[in-house]
Amino acid sequence: MKKSILTTLITSVFFFSATAATEDLSTTQQDNLKQINTILEENPQLIDGLLTSLNMYINQEQQRANAMTTHHDWLYNNDAHSSFGAEKPALTIVNFTDYNCPFCKRLDSVLHQLVADFPMLNVINVYVPLQQREVVGLDTNSAEFALNVWQNERDAYPEVHKYLIGKSGRHDKSSLERVAKVTNTESELKTNDEVEKIISMNYRVFSELGFGGTPAMIIGDEIINGYVPLDKLKPIIEAELEESDA
Repeated sequence: MKKSILTTLITSVFFFSATAATEDLSTTQQDNLKQINTILEENPQLIDGLLTSLNMYINQEQQRANAMTTHHDWLYNNDAHSSFGAEKPALTIVNFTDYNCPFCKRLDSVLHQLVADFPMLNVINVYVPLQQREVVGLDTNSAEFALNVWQNERDAYPEVHKYLIGKSGRHDKSSLERVAKVTNTESELKTNDEVEKIISMNYRVFSELGFGGTPAMIIGDEIINGYVPLDKLKPIIEAELEESDA
């Protein structure tokens, strides 16, 4: 992960003068640092609280970086997750998603458009069914159903995904059975121990990365929480692709 500006900031604010040790900062960052020093000099009562907050932030970032290292292969080199886009991508988006999350549903079409605009892009969907872990009347849920199809009837998966992501509101027994019938995947509406283990691990990774809700994305060194429209995501993709080419 990229070095946090807050790490530089906390060091500079409390151990250096406003102009010392700033050669690694941009002009804007140096100006901001000077303003922060001025504010703290004029309001010293803020120092203790700011130091505590910054240390908490730095600790969280370190924990996230450690989790990224620990779980890298689980996220990026794991055929258990569904994916689409380039087979040998220049950039991969890891998308933590939930078929019952309205913002995940909105983001899905954005991600497909990004893959159309950037053919070197790949998207990995990591299912974290936070909104509905059980469906009344069924011994499964939408995420487990999708992963069963991904594992056992991959040719049917794109159509299953389309119907699952396209439904407004939460899925229930009727909606899942309807999708399964239309896509001829009724045999996949069942509990699968392997799939349950995958989703359980997804929950663990999601938590250790410090995410609190879906959608959540990892794009290169960028961590993005929540829905982001296409016009906001495109510059991020372009910047990450340029950096990977450098």
